Amino acid sequence: MLNWVTQLNEIEGIAIKSPACGNLLPISSHPELLYNSGIVQQALCIKLQQSTIVAPFNSVYQCSLNGRRRLRFKHSSGLTLQLDFPSSVISGLGKGIEYLADSEQLLSAGQPVLRLDPHYLQAGQGCYAALVVLPHPAIGAIFCMQRYVAAATDTAIIIQLKNK
Repeated sequence: MLNWVTQLNEIEGIAIKSPACGNLLPISSHPELLYNSGIVQQALCIKLQQSTIVAPFNSVYQCSLNGRRRLRFKHSSGLTLQLDFPSSVISGLGKGIEYLADSEQLLSAGQPVLRLDPHYLQAGQGCYAALVVLPHPAIGAIFCMQRYVAAATDTAIIIQLKNK
């Protein structure tokens, strides 16, 4: 379960850096029905403000789904963070998207993986990406705060592990 709080600095747990610069918002703020309907659990959205996406932690990177609009970062512990771009970004068949890493590549925290054309950030109502923490048996709770975050610098979420 994703818990929204007003302060993250008092929450103990594992801090996960944001893979993108932008405003963290509840998933219900995402303009696509798949995300704002509540079907996707343990998710939030990022209204992107800058075009470069980075690895949030040391991970194996995978790129998949309809024109490579789904990015997955899998940590050696099994924790997987998924970032889905809206279908509108891919409707241009990947035009204006520069892939900076290969699928199945081992990445270091903060390593750039993708750069979007700034046009996508300014078009229509902006560009929203869904950030999803995939289920993992060790996760007890996830905490997030609505605010602006910088990629590879600011904490996007804090994960608390289950007590043994």
